[in-house]
Amino acid sequence: MFPTVREVLALDPVRHGAPRLVAGEAGLDQPVRWVHVTEVPDIATLLNGRELVLTTGIGLPADDAGLRAFIGDLADVGVSGLVVELGRRYVSGVPRVMAAAAERRGLPLVELRRATPFVRITEAVHALIVDAQLTELRATEEIHQRFTELSVEGADAAEVVRQAAELAGSPVVLENLSRQVLAYDPAGENAELLLDGWEQHSRRIRPTGRTAYDPDSGWLVTTVGARGQDWGRLLLRWSTGTPPTRLTILVERAASTLALGRLIRRDAEGLERQIHRTLLTALLDHSRPVDEVALRAKALGVMLDRRHLVGVVVRHRADDPAGDGHAADAGPEAGPARLRDLAEAVGHALREAKLTALTSAVDDQAVGALLALPDP
Repeated sequence: MFPTVREVLALDPVRHGAPRLVAGEAGLDQPVRWVHVTEVPDIATLLNGRELVLTTGIGLPADDAGLRAFIGDLADVGVSGLVVELGRRYVSGVPRVMAAAAERRGLPLVELRRATPFVRITEAVHALIVDAQLTELRATEEIHQRFTELSVEGADAAEVVRQAAELAGSPVVLENLSRQVLAYDPAGENAELLLDGWEQHSRRIRPTGRTAYDPDSGWLVTTVGARGQDWGRLLLRWSTGTPPTRLTILVERAASTLALGRLIRRDAEGLERQIHRTLLTALLDHSRPVDEVALRAKALGVMLDRRHLVGVVVRHRADDPAGDGHAADAGPEAGPARLRDLAEAVGHALREAKLTALTSAVDDQAVGALLALPDP
């Protein structure tokens, strides 16, 4: 993060000049990206914004209209503040018209009542800026290292989200395309408040682009998916203005780790699921002998012999709002993605219950499972 105007005014070289704020107190927390020294009135055309401008005022316009235009041009380009050293052009203080114009535009205007070498100010401020940039770089390196380790370890979604929240110091939520929460970490905040009415709240978060900040809701959002198949969103709450670059890098890196982990797991399970579907289909249409199906199922770890077999079809609830037209805003991939989510949920539930079964999608809306239960 860049130093603010307020922090710059607290630096020793600036305090040596006996600074006095005469206008624009509301802008004291604006970041300072660079310091620029000038003695010409048309400097605004050479600036990019977020600069702190230093001047003695010897080249500024002599008329009120010119001073208003000078302040207006600086404010329009996004300058963070203007510092005027007294003694050369202005002896007792800057002109009132100049202060009034700066106050109207919220531009901090500071007088230095004692002569101060501008080079000392620029050195001190630039040292802060470079230090901030190095800190940002170190944070970025830690982000990449942390998520590379998580990818190698095959960390699950909950762990990836936890690490993202820890690095950001802010709540993080992973949701699927149906706006259902897959994993979250409140980062020390109240989890119930974070997730209360989440689906409705999520629908109001509409950033532009795959990774973007929604200032209305205060959430930084990135899409999660790979190989042209998006299956969720990763959201990080940041309510203190535009998030720093490192947080954008963080959510994108976390999303990549989540997508990669899911691809690896799916690739590992893909062939097994295909065989499950083949066996279920063979049982339904009698295309293979039952003994052969049982033998192949046994090779997959699903014992059908001397078991109580229960067939189950799982669909999304009829009252699930994601199952009706409300899901249209998720795009054409919403249907297949919801079916994949359902299949993964069924598989997870079976593992949690320590049950064995053949599972597969039976149509575009449902997942079938043939449970192999021990005889009662």
